[in-house]
Amino acid sequence: MGHVFVRLAGHGLRLVPHWPYRFARAAGPSLVEVTVGSRQGERRAVIGPGAASVRDVVDVDEGPVTGDWRLEVGPFTLCWPDGLEVQSPQDPADPTPCYLFASEHAMIFPQGPATLERLAAPDALVAPGQRIVGRRLLGEDIDVAELAYEHDGAPWWQAH
Repeated sequence: MGHVFVRLAGHGLRLVPHWPYRFARAAGPSLVEVTVGSRQGERRAVIGPGAASVRDVVDVDEGPVTGDWRLEVGPFTLCWPDGLEVQSPQDPADPTPCYLFASEHAMIFPQGPATLERLAAPDALVAPGQRIVGRRLLGEDIDVAELAYEHDGAPWWQAH
C-alpha cells in the first residue's frame, strides 16, 4: 500500500504511515503504536524518539521538537486528543483525511478546510429525529449546534 496524506508530528519526529493505518498511544507520552494493513494481516511498530523507519509500516523523519503529538493534514494541524485512536478511512474512495475513535463509540472526523461561504448553516445539518440541545459561537464566525438523538435505542450526541 502507499502513503497517506495525514502525518503525525511531535517529540522530534514526523511519522508518515502506509495505508490503511491506525495510530494509538503506547506506554509513555512520546510513544506511538503504528498499525497498518487489515485485521487479517496487520504489521505493527512502536515508535518513539530516536526511532527509524519501519519498512511497509511507517516512514520516520525529523519533526517538531517541542509539543505533543499533532496530526498534520496538508498545511493544517490539529491536536491528537488523549483517549482517541487515529485511523485512516478503510475505503480508498473516502475523502475524509482520518477518523478519531474513542472507546465509548465516540467518533470525530475532520472535514475541510472549506471557506465559510461553502459551509451549510448548522440548522441545515439537523437530520430527522435530531434536536438542537445547545448552541455556541467559537470566535467571531463559527456557529456550533449540538444535537441529541437516539440510535438503536441509545442516546447519541453530535456537534456541527
